[in-house]
This record gives sequence, structure tokens and C-alpha cells, in this order.
Amino acid sequence: MNIGTRKIVVDEAIAQLRIYAESNGAVLQYYDGLPGFTNVGGSDPSRVTLEDLARTMVIGSDLRALDIPWLLEVDAEKEFAAVPVDARLEDAAPGSALFEAAMELDEKFSGHRGFGQAKKSKLLHLKRPYLFPVSDSFIRMTYTNASAGAELLGAVHADLVNPANVRDFKLLQVRLNAEPPTSAARLLGDAPTLRLLDILASLLGEAK
Repeated sequence: MNIGTRKIVVDEAIAQLRIYAESNGAVLQYYDGLPGFTNVGGSDPSRVTLEDLARTMVIGSDLRALDIPWLLEVDAEKEFAAVPVDARLEDAAPGSALFEAAMELDEKFSGHRGFGQAKKSKLLHLKRPYLFPVSDSFIRMTYTNASAGAELLGAVHADLVNPANVRDFKLLQVRLNAEPPTSAARLLGDAPTLRLLDILASLLGEAK
């Protein structure tokens, strides 16, 4: 499969996801809500809550004290309402109404000093996990030509709808669901395709 500027075969992707799952059990449970992929969009999908912020801390958002009141007070109810909790990036081609709504929601959480792309993406992915990719420094190394914002959203969309990738991600999820019950990687069988892509993109960037 092609992810950003890197390539990985399904067997290697499975091996990498096993390692990630074994090393990041707390992230899968408390940030992703696995097993079962519960609380999609958080306890209140229409606004940011203290629970959301605590969950992002588990994945290393490193929020500052000053970030928290600002995030809780952002009035984004209209922008959240325009983006359903199950909206998928696969259906958000650049220029589409869904893509533009996603960018308007992204913009509501932009501009606060010290609240950069990595923190924002971890929050927005939690609130709309099928639509917003996580964007940490390693993922940006994999997507070297599209570091943030609309460029990154468009690049990840292209990877998700690439027919070869669609086939390989389906195979990947079948393989994950066939993992032994004792395998931590089996939890990832419930994860959105976008989250699997995120994890692999981060691991590929870290390996550079």
C-alpha cells in the first residue's frame, strides 16, 4: 500500500501494527475507545469537554494549562453540527461540501498560541475519527508534500480512495480480526481505516 511518500506491504503492516498495539494499550483503550470503538465523537459530539482533553493527553497532546479554558470556550457548535460524527474522509474530496465543512471546523481551533497542528489534530480526530487524521511530526515526515491543513486532508483522502489501498486495507482489517484473542493487535480490527493509516504513517515516518 502507498501511504504518503512511503510504501509498505500488508505483511509488514500487520507486523508493525502488532508492535504498536502491544506498546500502546493505554492509547487504544482511553484515546481510541477500543475494544468496541465506543463514544464516537466523545460524550458530547457537539462541543469539546474536559473528558476529550483528558483523552488527548493519553496520546501525548501535551496540553498547557492555558489551552484548556480556551478549548472549552470555543464556540464551534455550528461547525460540529455541519460535520456528522460518522462523516468519512473517503467521502470528502477536496472542494466538496464535506471537505469545506471539515476545514471550517479545523479553522475554529486554529490561531491559539501554543496550540499547534499536532495538538489540534489529536483533538479533531477524537471528535470526528473517520474524517480528521492525526498529524504528528512523524506523520508529516511521511506526508512530506502536504504538512498540514487542506493539503494534508487532501493527500490522506487520496490515499484512502486509492483502489489498491482500499483492497489492502480491507485485507489488513480481515487479518487483524483473525488475530488470536490474546493478541493486542486484534483490537485494531475495530479501528477506522483512517486510524490504521495514521498509525502506519507515523511508524513509517519514525523509521526514516
